[in-house]
Amino acid sequence: MWCVWFLACVSSALASVVDINDTVFATLPPLYGLDEWSQCQRDGDVYCIVDAALYSPRPSPAMMLLQDYSAQKLKHYNRTLIHRGVCVSRCGQQNQTSGWQDAAQACVNSSVQQYGLEAIVESVGYCSVAGAGAGGLGPARSLGVLATILAALACLATAVHVLGDRCAKAHCNRYLLAFSLKRNFDILTYDRSKPRTDDRMKDVACIEGIRFLGMQCVIFSHVMLMYIYSYIDNPQFVERMYDNFTWQTVLNSPLWLQAFFAMSGFLTAYATLISSPTKPITFYKCLMSILNRWIRLTPLAVFALWFTVAWFPLLGAGPQWGWLVTREAQDCSERWWYHALYVHNHLPTGKFCMGHTWYLAADMQLHIIGIFLLLVLMRYRRATVPVLLLLVVGSSVTAGLVVYFNDLTPIVTAQTPEVLRTMFAGSKILTLLYLPCWMNLPGYVGGIATAFILYHNNVKGDIKLKDSKWFNILFHSSLLLGSCVLLCGTVFLSDSSPSAWASAVYAALDRPLVAVFFSVFMLGCFSRCHSLLRDALEWRGFHILGRLSYCVFLVHFIVLRLTLAANTQLGHATPLNMISLLITSSVLSYVVSVPLCLLVELPLIQLWKAATDPDGPERRPSIDPTDKRVEIGSNTRNEA
Repeated sequence: MWCVWFLACVSSALASVVDINDTVFATLPPLYGLDEWSQCQRDGDVYCIVDAALYSPRPSPAMMLLQDYSAQKLKHYNRTLIHRGVCVSRCGQQNQTSGWQDAAQACVNSSVQQYGLEAIVESVGYCSVAGAGAGGLGPARSLGVLATILAALACLATAVHVLGDRCAKAHCNRYLLAFSLKRNFDILTYDRSKPRTDDRMKDVACIEGIRFLGMQCVIFSHVMLMYIYSYIDNPQFVERMYDNFTWQTVLNSPLWLQAFFAMSGFLTAYATLISSPTKPITFYKCLMSILNRWIRLTPLAVFALWFTVAWFPLLGAGPQWGWLVTREAQDCSERWWYHALYVHNHLPTGKFCMGHTWYLAADMQLHIIGIFLLLVLMRYRRATVPVLLLLVVGSSVTAGLVVYFNDLTPIVTAQTPEVLRTMFAGSKILTLLYLPCWMNLPGYVGGIATAFILYHNNVKGDIKLKDSKWFNILFHSSLLLGSCVLLCGTVFLSDSSPSAWASAVYAALDRPLVAVFFSVFMLGCFSRCHSLLRDALEWRGFHILGRLSYCVFLVHFIVLRLTLAANTQLGHATPLNMISLLITSSVLSYVVSVPLCLLVELPLIQLWKAATDPDGPERRPSIDPTDKRVEIGSNTRNEA
């Protein structure tokens, strides 16, 4: 206890940064705690998540230390607000007016009295009743019927395809064949029996390789976020991330999402450019492109959303099940139509419904902007450079001004642990700087610019980028330079952060610079510059792994929450545990994605193609034009 007195006096006298070691933490009330789940399973037992504020009626060194420690909001949780999983029915009876508030008060007070403190319960929620049946089974039954129909159609279509070639080629079966497992497996694997040494397939493999590696980075960042979000026995591990250079870099890693926006812009623009000599872009084609993209993304996204609402809450139980699973199902049942319209990235934070899919909303909005932008640029080619520059500069200046006038930190996920614990509730950085589509214009515009450069270089053939010494140097250093931009952001996590104007300058430049460096990397890959990394990205297996990336993107967060919410004990955050969870969630996500892709994603895409393409899906089973996977590195002039 003497060390608690000493730290409390020193921190109060010097008003300096307070750091507490694990030995002192053991003498203080833990931030999280869970009653034994198995001992709260008698019929009628109620288990709730309780938030309570600590206080002391008399001078207390422990309370002084907790208050001083919590005052460092940028790096520390609010240790004066504790969070407990409590079997409230063991502590008292339910009150008609206050519910389980009084019982929870008795439970929490008894647990903190040993520290010489008391607690006031602020909220009691996410309660589960042992022995109570699951309610709201209507959506679950409806989803079960849909899943059964899809599985039956897949079996029937596969039988027709395998056993009746003549019937399979008949025009009347084009809609049924969209559900054939054999046919969709060929699309997924791009017919592995055929040689794939041509340049077009290498370029496609390169794109899929980048998608796969990018998806692993996304999953790891979400693993880290889930440890911050869930109940763990060593929250000080999360707090110390803010002082560790490696973890500071990881906290700034969402900047690399510009790579996904850049690839999206590149594929859209390049597909438009190579088809322009014979099929010029029109306003009608712009509308059809938007509709095609909506059809491409929405069925699987709605299926995942429906699963989250209907089946996910029924898959298990545990102390954190209400906090991590049931809560999201309730929020999704209220917000699902925003997701179907791809506008949920502009909703106020505080409720959580498949939060990672904000990317789909931003990408859809950028696609709408991009396709009409291409309509203009294809008619006024000379305006291409100034228009693209204007968009990037406008987005950059806006980001800088937003950071400066709102006094924000430019590191998106490096917000206070308390904000991250509530999934960015009330976060200005997220709503003003991160989620709006116009803040992510640099990546998308960089992809469009890369497509124009590559296309005109292939058509004219004047410059061989792969033979250029200076471009090769820039190409090989591009990813390193982009990583340096991330490293520069670590200065904003120091105890004495730079001035407001420095934050504004960094916020204005970070995403444009990362977008430029990644666009250079893409251009070098598609220009076939010699690189060991590019050769590795062309590995045959990346075709399948990359093709599954959309399914994995949608389901990996479900797998993560399922893994953590089913745990009846407090988690323990360590690098090894994070890597273990990364591997487990990645493998499970890809395993789940295979049937999801074959039974939901590809059949509905092929069904749409069958309805809109007079040639029928059976004529071109290996190419998915909605993905715009075209012969990127070819000489377009010779094809024309």
